[in-house]
Amino acid sequence: MGEAVAGIVANPASERDIQSLRSALRVAGVGRVMVWTEAGKIIGTVRRMVDAGASVLICLGDDGLMRAAAAAGGDVPLLMMPTGSTDVLPEPTVAGLAAGLLATHQVDADLVTNRATILEVVTKARREIALTDVSVSSESQWGPASLTELYCTFAVPDGIGLSSIPGRLCPSPKSTVDGVAVSLGPVDETPYVVQAPIAPGEVRSVGVRGWSVLHPGVRVDLRAGGGSIALDGQPHFVLRPEESAFVELKPDGPWCVDVRAVMAEATRTGLLLGRRPKGAFPASRLADAPFTG
Repeated sequence: MGEAVAGIVANPASERDIQSLRSALRVAGVGRVMVWTEAGKIIGTVRRMVDAGASVLICLGDDGLMRAAAAAGGDVPLLMMPTGSTDVLPEPTVAGLAAGLLATHQVDADLVTNRATILEVVTKARREIALTDVSVSSESQWGPASLTELYCTFAVPDGIGLSSIPGRLCPSPKSTVDGVAVSLGPVDETPYVVQAPIAPGEVRSVGVRGWSVLHPGVRVDLRAGGGSIALDGQPHFVLRPEESAFVELKPDGPWCVDVRAVMAEATRTGLLLGRRPKGAFPASRLADAPFTG
């Protein structure tokens, strides 16, 4: 077996985190680390990393960078560290160790990766994906106040972003393959009004007409003629009045690395011990501390 290869795609501003990742990857036994910090050309770069033998990809950046890496990475496990996220993200050194243990096949990928669902938006001229949500605005200039439709891969009560809207009404955890579809409208015309943190520091009153389960493989036509569509909360394109589009929840998104699961498995098998006795790794136990008062 040749040397283990890992790829890092990151914002140029993430230099300190990149160095932490590189150092930890080396400690875990990765022989070659490819790094890309330039704007654009993410899809082509990730494909070249995969072709060069990368067995894990680490992505630090905004949602657009994450989408591009997810679209190009195929079945290579992806460790996503979104900048600006309110989720508790792994510290880069720990993330690098976890990615390295995966890249060197010291940890079984089947035990520590989960396949994410994605949303695919299709028009006559384009095919795009979203990792978290697709939103439709009735105006050509996308804005939260004019949203009419929202589709989410998941929705949790403590979430932030557009998915926090259904998270307050009809939670759909990440562990399920189903998503949620929400019909929106002006707050003075809808039966439900949700106070939703749609962005850090921004809580809005959002009018909701209703919601339903979004099942994988079911195409839903978008009523967006003349309006605009955003992917993961970022305005993306405008549909002409006569142009049609549909959204579909797909279960074949990227394989995502669970850093906590990797480190738990490494601890269980003693991978990070500098010295260990022969035979089976002993069961975890606590002994009385040899300290006095």
